[in-house]
Amino acid sequence: MYYHCRPLKFVEYGTINPPPSYDIYWDRMYKWLGNHCHFYPQVWLSRSRSSLTGYRNQRTIKKSKRAIGRRQEVKISNDSVLFGFDIIKGFPVSFDHWEIIMGDLCDSDNVKDQNKAIVDSLNTILGYYKEDKEEPEDVMVDWVKSGCDLDVFLRDYLFKEVDQVVVPSLNLKVAKKIICHNEKQKKKLRQMGFIEDRIVIKNLKNWR
Repeated sequence: MYYHCRPLKFVEYGTINPPPSYDIYWDRMYKWLGNHCHFYPQVWLSRSRSSLTGYRNQRTIKKSKRAIGRRQEVKISNDSVLFGFDIIKGFPVSFDHWEIIMGDLCDSDNVKDQNKAIVDSLNTILGYYKEDKEEPEDVMVDWVKSGCDLDVFLRDYLFKEVDQVVVPSLNLKVAKKIICHNEKQKKKLRQMGFIEDRIVIKNLKNWR
């Protein structure tokens, strides 16, 4: 199943677009991605892993152990609602690979500079492994397999359907499962027109 999470205030009984963004740094990342998927901004969905959507109250984004100090806590409002879909045709973006390069896309809105920042960052991390005479781990294994070629890395590893896809818009009305936090949310969703049998109240603390 494909999952999409958004605050209840941005939920509509029908087709929705990405929530408005007011952060220039995040926008730079999504604009860079738009050069590859050919639409911007994007609606994000997670395949099989609801924990990637942000539905939980709080989660931690972990960077590579070599990306020194790169750790960010993301707090999610209890007002969020999780929508599940059986089939979604979207543009694939691997979570682990996206997570390790996203910070390199924030400092410029020039694609050439952004690409250079990705290459420089990955090569720097790879250099740490070489200095310590250790074998590369996780995403860095794929960087080595790509021959440290950005085009190959993007094609074969980042833009590969593993656990995430992006789409230009999404019809929430066709969701097969709708998960919310409480009765108040459930009532509002019913009033919008969502089918009651598809709405459930769940605590996803132990979900993937």
